[in-house]
Amino acid sequence: MLVLVLLFKFAAGSAPLITPIKAALLLQVAMNAVTAFLVARVLARFTASTWTRSFGMVIWMLNPFLLYETLNGLETSLALLLFAFFFMLALRVEEGKPIGGHWFIGIVGGCMTLARLDMGLYVFVFLVWILARHGWKNGWPKAALSSAFAAFPVLPYFAWNLFNFRMLLTSSSGAETLINHVLIVQDHGTSTFQFLKAIIYNSQYELDYFFRSTGMYSLGAGFIGAFSALSLTGSIRIPRRLREIPVALALFTGFVLLFIADASIRWTARSWYFVSFEMFLSILVVIVADILFRNINYKRTSASILLALVLFSFYVDWSKNLRTVNNERAGQKTLRDAAEWMNENLPKGAVRGSFTAGIQGYFSTSPLIDLDGLVSNTAYAAMKKRELWDFIEKNVEYLSVYDNHFTYRYKSVFGIDDPLARLKFIAEIPGTGGLKIYQVR
Repeated sequence: MLVLVLLFKFAAGSAPLITPIKAALLLQVAMNAVTAFLVARVLARFTASTWTRSFGMVIWMLNPFLLYETLNGLETSLALLLFAFFFMLALRVEEGKPIGGHWFIGIVGGCMTLARLDMGLYVFVFLVWILARHGWKNGWPKAALSSAFAAFPVLPYFAWNLFNFRMLLTSSSGAETLINHVLIVQDHGTSTFQFLKAIIYNSQYELDYFFRSTGMYSLGAGFIGAFSALSLTGSIRIPRRLREIPVALALFTGFVLLFIADASIRWTARSWYFVSFEMFLSILVVIVADILFRNINYKRTSASILLALVLFSFYVDWSKNLRTVNNERAGQKTLRDAAEWMNENLPKGAVRGSFTAGIQGYFSTSPLIDLDGLVSNTAYAAMKKRELWDFIEKNVEYLSVYDNHFTYRYKSVFGIDDPLARLKFIAEIPGTGGLKIYQVR
């Protein structure tokens, strides 16, 4: 957010050379280029073959999932850049050649956590790995030093939140989780069985979606199978003791914890939350390819066939799951159309409210309040108290909503039975799939 504030300050104006959104995307491209350099350095630790390392970079740079998610205008590219840097520093620590000592990787880990809070789980497993590798006596000073410097960039963020908003975490970290948990009770009741079933269902749903969007069914499954076979034959050594666990495997445990936290506990996941998995996929491919190609006579022919299969896999993944016509973000244009309709047809300066406020707020010429709690602490507080309708009635004049926001998704947090009965219908925006404008009476 700090980066975006600066971009808007210098890129906005009456006649900017470049719009803020395009400036943000160009910055993401630059970050991705630096990340690719760091990934190449990481992959070099797992193979001496230039060809195998290049093949791993193909997996990284041409994966449609990665390209889509790192050019989404969000924090993904920054978090991924810091993760790649953190990963490389962790490998240097494992090699006994730490860059700047344990304090430096701590600072990088803290900045990575600041970019995305759930990335802090990678810092956590790294600290545990230090203790496992060096033992408690020799490991705790190193872990303490890294954790202290990791806290340095993060503590001001927590202090700011606590001082200004009386909360440690942002509303965005809890609002959707609150609604998803409320919906389980709303739909199925309060039984423990339904709660456990929801955990299993949501975890499986997110795992399936994650596998589809990363091309894992066609690409990863083959390499995971090959990795398993090579492990069984002894070509890949499996650690027998905790102190033998490589730091890369420890960091993969961090990804597993990240997935569990978002999919199984918070019940709130987006595909870009899991983009760091591509690092482990690239490493897996490099390890497997490096071993297999030592035992293949027709290396050039085999490499060409494998590369063609990978590119075909990426194409199939893109055509089935990631094309714009099938992309879940293709509907964002309808939200822009709604904002422009309100600009032309509603009174100037009238306060608007929406549960899909991001794009509408960007294009709105009048104040627009976020009602889903993702960027509005007061709306989130009202949701937790089941007083969202009172908040709307006091602060909003017009609503841009879908009816299911009232009849289903946020039904349990309004605090009244039939909010639609208290609204005056104004219009339905053409071509938006039912987005309606209401006046709050």
